[in-house]
Amino acid sequence: MTVLVTGARGTIARNVIAHLILAGAPVRAASRNPADVELPGGALPALVDFTRPETLGPALDGVEQVFLYAAHEGMAHFVAAAEASGVKRVVLLSSAAAAGSGDDWIARAHREAEAPVEASGLAWTFVRPAVFAGNALWWADSIRSEGVVRLPHPDAPVNPVHERDVADVVATALLGAGHEGRKYFVDGPGHLTQREQVALIAKAIGRGIEVEELPREAAGHSMPAPVLDLLEAAWTDAPGPTAEAVTGRPARTFERWAADHAGDFR
Repeated sequence: MTVLVTGARGTIARNVIAHLILAGAPVRAASRNPADVELPGGALPALVDFTRPETLGPALDGVEQVFLYAAHEGMAHFVAAAEASGVKRVVLLSSAAAAGSGDDWIARAHREAEAPVEASGLAWTFVRPAVFAGNALWWADSIRSEGVVRLPHPDAPVNPVHERDVADVVATALLGAGHEGRKYFVDGPGHLTQREQVALIAKAIGRGIEVEELPREAAGHSMPAPVLDLLEAAWTDAPGPTAEAVTGRPARTFERWAADHAGDFR
């Protein structure tokens, strides 16, 4: 039961690979430049480039399950090759934005990636995380150099999702039954303002961090407009379903994420 994991450089892919290896599943880790990707023991490298259809057949030979990032360019090529190779299941990492009515580029790109997979004859599962806890890594440079984080809307609440929770949902859908045709929204375990996230990072690294409010115009130089729109909306609805709804294990908190990534901020 070989599993092909695309985007082997990506944070989610690396965690999916680790989960699959721990479960004893043979893993083929794919990227455009496999020689440049350091893989854990047990994973075999593979060349995959969706825009080069000739790379897909060899990578999919003997593969039954596939993890995909939402790279809409060339997705139709992948679907055709997967159907021809006898792939049984595809799990696509999408975005919560794909489920809404928004028409920003993030929502459009993920809908365009989902569409050919959903229309195919493959058994599929879409995993749609909300706000990644890893977005806080945008702050790492200024924390290391100045001990300051400059933020638009620092008191806006979000529900950060630990990347390992997302990877656990993906791996559960790849290895288990009953996930076909499901679109899993994955939220974080509870509201935290950005200011509260910074405080938890400060706790994890044992160092004070100042927060300075940043005007939207200045923030737009480094942050995507849809993310700024999200912060501006500052919703207060109850959090949605977490990874626990799929995996049966409690979702990891942002405090746990900050501890896991403390080295990135020191």
